[in-house]
This record gives sequence, C-alpha cells and structure tokens, in this order.
Amino acid sequence: MEVFESILSRQSVRTYDKKDVPNELIGQMLEAAVHAPSAGNIQPWEFIVVKDKNTKKELALAALRQRFVEEAPVVIVVCVNLEKSADRYGDRGKNLYCIQDTAAAIENMLLVATSLGLGTCWVGAFEESKVKSLLNIPERLRPIALITVGFPIPYEKPRRTIRIPFESVTYSEKYGRIFGWIEEKSTEWRLKLRPLEEHIKKLKERMVERKR
Repeated sequence: MEVFESILSRQSVRTYDKKDVPNELIGQMLEAAVHAPSAGNIQPWEFIVVKDKNTKKELALAALRQRFVEEAPVVIVVCVNLEKSADRYGDRGKNLYCIQDTAAAIENMLLVATSLGLGTCWVGAFEESKVKSLLNIPERLRPIALITVGFPIPYEKPRRTIRIPFESVTYSEKYGRIFGWIEEKSTEWRLKLRPLEEHIKKLKERMVERKR
C-alpha cells in the first residue's frame, strides 16, 4: 500500500474479528514505531504488548470502561521514558519533546497496521495510575496511549469522520494570510491524489448515504 493511500484509509476501528493477530504483524508495527524521528535521537518510547484476557479486562476498566479495549485481540501500551528526555533537554524535553516523539512512533504504527489490513484505535482516555500498577510500569515511565489492534469485521465499516480541508488551516508566511497556491491549485491537486473513477465512486456512496 502506498503511504498516502494508507494515510487516507486509516480510521479508528473499535470492533474486531476474534482471530488472533500474528506476532509477525505486531513486530512490523513496532519496527515502524522505532523508526520515528525523535529529539536528539533519544528514542524515549517503550512498549508493552498485551494479549491476556484478564489484563485486557483490567485495562478496559482503567480506560473508563471502554469495552472495545477488552475485546481487541491485542492492546499495545505505549510508554514514554521521561528521564531520557529530561536528562538532555530539561523540562521542555520532559513535557514536550518526548510526547511529540512518542506520538510520531504511534502514528507510524497506525499507518503500518492499516497497510497490513489491521484496524487500530488510539486510546488516550485512561487512568494512568491504574495502568502503571496493573503492568508494573516503573516510575520513570509514563503510559500515554493504549493502541487496540485487530482485524476489522468486514461488514462493520466504521463511519469516516469529516476532515477540515487543509486550505482552512494553512497560512502563508504569517497567521491569517491565505496561501495563494491553495486558491489556485488545491482542487486540481486533490484530483491527482486519486483516479477520477475513485472520486466518482465516493460521490455515489455519499449520495446513497444521504438518501437513507
């Protein structure tokens, strides 16, 4: 799958087939994660792969009782090593750089998962203290995300969220100044991202949805 296709195809999936996710696929996700950029190449991320049913149940309780966390075949708990970044960059490293770095690693995982035919959901709503206690996470680490992973159920397609066009959030040189290229070329450029047949297909799907 091309990178841009993976980006456009990725969406949050919360219902999964019950079959297990092979460790080889999980390994590919983690390999992608550790190739993310990081400040000073510190690589502050650490990961815990959870498949145990009882542990997933407890994680779901910690995640404000979001049941799909328990039902997912795999949950990858993403942690950040605060000390690594703080040692070199102080408070800014601890409070910003390491979070940015780990977020980049997570996005790499999500995109590779999509390319492998897997569904994922990035969960940020959970009680950190409970997750740390459950998984014996040391004090120097902070769990910042639970990534649920599994094969999507084919007939349960998640509804795609509407995206704000980049034209509405991009400026030239200074905030508020319209990016001239966007005015002139954005429609033409967008059409080049997909074949025309794909655009027609999408339009037909939207028309069907509106009639329902």
